[in-house]
Amino acid sequence: MRRFVVLLVVLAALCFAVGVVNAFFGTYALGIRTLAKGPETFWRGATGLLLFAITLLMLQRDRLR
Repeated sequence: MRRFVVLLVVLAALCFAVGVVNAFFGTYALGIRTLAKGPETFWRGATGLLLFAITLLMLQRDRLR
């Protein structure tokens, strides 16, 4: 379970980084087209992944009690 949470956090960081690059350099940043989505889309995804990871950690903590 802990590895899955780490994977979610890494994916959230990747989504956030893609959103930042997209915001500053546009949709064709670094020669890669980012699906013509706005940076908000990636930031919302990152927030959702982090909230899901936090929820999983809280559920795991409650099971240990």
